[in-house]
Amino acid sequence: MDWIDDFKGLLGKSLGFSMYPYQERVTEDVIASLKNSRFVVVSMPTGSGKTVVELAVAYYLIRSGHKNVIPLEPTRLLCDQMYHNFWRKVFQDVGEEYEGECSSFQHGKSLVVSTPFTASKCAPKVDSLIVDEVHHAFGDPRYSDAIFDLSPKFIVGFTALLPSSRKYKLDTRIYNKFGSPTLLTYDFKTLAEIDPSFRPPKAIADLFDSEMDGLEDLAYEAMMMGKVKGNKDTVKFLESTLYSYGKRAFCDSLERLREKVKDDHPSLQGLCTSDGPGHKARALKQVLSAYRIEDFRPVLIFTSRKATANEFEATLASIGGKVKVLTGDASKEERKEIVNEAKRGDVDVIVSTIVGEEGVDIPEAKLLIMTDVPQSPLRFYQRLGRLIRKGENEREGGIKYLVVTLTPKTPEYDNLDEAMRNLFNEGVDVSYIMEKKSGKGPVAKVIDMVEKSNGEVSFLHITHGKDISLEEYMMRTGDKRNVERNAMFYEFLTSKSKIREAGEFSDYLDRAIREGEIYYYYDVKRTGEILSKVLLGKYCGLCYGELCGKVCDVWTQKIGAIKSVTLGKKDLLRGLANIVIKEKLQEIREMLQESAESDRNEIEKMGREFSLSVAESFNKTNGALTLTLSFTAHLEDMTVYPKVKVAYYDAQNEDMKALAKLNSKAIGYKAGLIFYNCLQ
Repeated sequence: MDWIDDFKGLLGKSLGFSMYPYQERVTEDVIASLKNSRFVVVSMPTGSGKTVVELAVAYYLIRSGHKNVIPLEPTRLLCDQMYHNFWRKVFQDVGEEYEGECSSFQHGKSLVVSTPFTASKCAPKVDSLIVDEVHHAFGDPRYSDAIFDLSPKFIVGFTALLPSSRKYKLDTRIYNKFGSPTLLTYDFKTLAEIDPSFRPPKAIADLFDSEMDGLEDLAYEAMMMGKVKGNKDTVKFLESTLYSYGKRAFCDSLERLREKVKDDHPSLQGLCTSDGPGHKARALKQVLSAYRIEDFRPVLIFTSRKATANEFEATLASIGGKVKVLTGDASKEERKEIVNEAKRGDVDVIVSTIVGEEGVDIPEAKLLIMTDVPQSPLRFYQRLGRLIRKGENEREGGIKYLVVTLTPKTPEYDNLDEAMRNLFNEGVDVSYIMEKKSGKGPVAKVIDMVEKSNGEVSFLHITHGKDISLEEYMMRTGDKRNVERNAMFYEFLTSKSKIREAGEFSDYLDRAIREGEIYYYYDVKRTGEILSKVLLGKYCGLCYGELCGKVCDVWTQKIGAIKSVTLGKKDLLRGLANIVIKEKLQEIREMLQESAESDRNEIEKMGREFSLSVAESFNKTNGALTLTLSFTAHLEDMTVYPKVKVAYYDAQNEDMKALAKLNSKAIGYKAGLIFYNCLQ
């Protein structure tokens, strides 16, 4: 097989390593099976390097004349990771599509890494599918629909495990079209028999979501949105305490720090007077229902807070088993005795705080549960060392398990990336975590909040809990002494107004926009009214007569005297923004297009001569798109032609840029219509 030697050489050149003998054997088995079957499923245990086999099979198929090979990944995160880390390094004519775009397919790339949704939407010609995490195809209609729609000649699927219960959930359409799949199953023992040099991973990592309930979520939102008054650093500390360590630790800290923060917000009081365990304790029960204590004892559980450790002890009492807690309250002799008990099998679970991260050696432990992820690399390695150190009598090839519990829609998920790199470097398989962590950071919180408002909500409504009129908004942001309406417009247009940002929510919103998960546009009516004052101001600088006296005052004169009008202050523009999820993007585009056309037609019906042009410039440094609206408005024997610059921040993807341009045109025509109506 000359092709396998060529592939091994390519693998060494592109990735710096070659195939193990067992990977070569599995590849040979797949190719042999494809001679008699159109659908082959390979089950290889986590940590055995099935990605290398995927690459080898794809290489063989392309060498055999398959011109359109599509590796499918279940999530955008995995799609991006696998493309950048493997596929594009090994193959030349390769593309990636996971945002619903189809350009790589349209350009005829021989290999395109994609997700089921995008591949199905683009409907390319397909010779072969390489399906990662193929167990999803057994019972998940999204996978079944994609495979059926794509209609490849061959399917090769890979998974760490295909439970027997799933084997019978294959869509009948797939079965009728491709026949019964050929199952190639390899466990650690089989791989070791094929290749005596094979070594399983030191540990397998898993991830459980620690979901907050309604009361916890309300308290978290109040702090995240800046609604809890007090020292900002203290509020941020309390916020991280809640999502990292749970209710007991949060309420203890709130009591201790009451002089630095007002605890009169109803969400905080409601949480700390409620019954029942917090979200970290509830997640721990879920973990131990999946990883039973009797199968993994002694189990090590780490948390950074003593209050949480005590909460865990109370929670574990309902599960059963002998539990010991290691905190700073225990003497050195007591800690040593607890460890010895665990080694003798007299203790089932040890719940430990920082004191157990160093100097507590229990190599017999098979399961380590981290209910929070220390940001300190030293502390992380100290915890990890409690698990991956081999015991004296431990049998060769024994697999240990690391479980991490993280709180979705919080920054706790941001802290996981560095931890995963450390885990991987220590020989821990993290593929399960990679699949489970996608889309669960603080950006997901922003999306969730917008979705609760039917996919579209104004920034002011989501931050203040109610709609605020333009006048009230300008009153809040401007000089409270100026109550004249046109004075407020002048302050706004000269960027003298100020508004306090809404806690960390603004930062998370920026991230969501940059990542293309959330879009925004400026309210057409409100922003159009502001820009109409610029047109009116220029008119007031030229006009005379009775009408002029009615519509012009000292503030419109001042507006007309502004040499360069720029709406560029991000915190002010926030108050004009409507936030939308990407699923509503097409609906918003159509609305803006209809608004612009309708207002332009209304102006024409008035017999007015009015034109609008939009020029753009983009700042790559801060991702700001600046649109310059150039007006030409005729009225009797006068013409005004002001220019207004409007900034759109974080407009880094083409969809956001296109939305901004449509938005600016709708705003411009609305400004023209309001201006002419003012002079009727």
